[in-house]
Amino acid sequence: MKRLGDAIRRLLHDDLERVGEEPDPRLMFANERTFLAWTRTGLALIAGGLAAAQALHFGVSNIDLLVAIPAIALGGLIGVVSFLRWERNERAMRLGEPIGYSQLARIVAIGISAIALISLILVVVHAITK
Repeated sequence: MKRLGDAIRRLLHDDLERVGEEPDPRLMFANERTFLAWTRTGLALIAGGLAAAQALHFGVSNIDLLVAIPAIALGGLIGVVSFLRWERNERAMRLGEPIGYSQLARIVAIGISAIALISLILVVVHAITK
């Protein structure tokens, strides 16, 4: 929770321009494009979760939330983590440090796989019990 609070404070009080030296604009734009791509992924998961909450009806009350809630939560998590990653990369470029490794792709892959597995189980159970 402290990391989230720190991220929000940094988002609202940007001092990154004062850190180190400005890197090559091509690197800055590449970092920004990557951030925007992750943001689109998060928004797509949120939209998919909202659509699942509205469209899925498995005959059991609120069972559709097993698909909707993880998708929406993962989309929100991607938003926060992608910002932290963008900021860490920007800071590293400005200070001439290595970029480092990110767990974001692993988190997304595991999250989407879990949502797919839950969806598959619900669809199969619904088809069998129909």
